[in-house]
Amino acid sequence: MWNPLSWVMEAAAVMAIVLANGGGEGPDWLDFVGIICLLIINSTISFIEENNAGNAAATLMARLAPKTKVLRDGQWQETDAAILVPGDIISIKLGDIIPADARLLEGDPLKIDQASALLDSDKSQLNN
Repeated sequence: MWNPLSWVMEAAAVMAIVLANGGGEGPDWLDFVGIICLLIINSTISFIEENNAGNAAATLMARLAPKTKVLRDGQWQETDAAILVPGDIISIKLGDIIPADARLLEGDPLKIDQASALLDSDKSQLNN
């Protein structure tokens, strides 16, 4: 409830209670209750939407966590890129994201799109 629309609605609710309608009439309780109900509904919807957005972001981050095929103990294993250590041998194929600094041991020359790393559309040619 920390936004200009909520502030205006809160001010309207306070004014409905504090200010009389004139002519010796009391506070306008019907308007006050209506405004408070709208504030509660608005807060509930905002909470649900923010919660859903947070869950979606967490799911997306988990999906995008880089994984890689690494040769360890003579076997290829898929593991999180975060636990790579210097000397690990990784396997890459077309479309893979290279999870760390790497040296090409064998294979055809590579064309690498470094746009995501450099915020530029630079494509580099790497050879053996």
